[in-house]
Amino acid sequence: MYKIACTRKEASCILGSFFGELDPVCERCKGAPDGELLLSTTEGLVFIGDGELTFEGHSATTGAPALAKITDYGFEFEGDITEITRIREMRCLYSG
Repeated sequence: MYKIACTRKEASCILGSFFGELDPVCERCKGAPDGELLLSTTEGLVFIGDGELTFEGHSATTGAPALAKITDYGFEFEGDITEITRIREMRCLYSG
């Protein structure tokens, strides 16, 4: 289990890019507050809020199973941490 410190907005970006079952939040992210979690599934189910949630799914890149639990400091992650690191190192197209 890895502990990732970030805002809920950053967690939305990271997890939306990581899980194949979630859509990237890029277009909706720009105006969202840092403390708001904003995720949606590929079928259109939307998660918005500040509560604790657990996501279990698969890497969009490798298909490997993974689990993420939203926490007060960011999220806890079980899976390939190198993919999370790669996503965090990428440049955001909307905020520069």
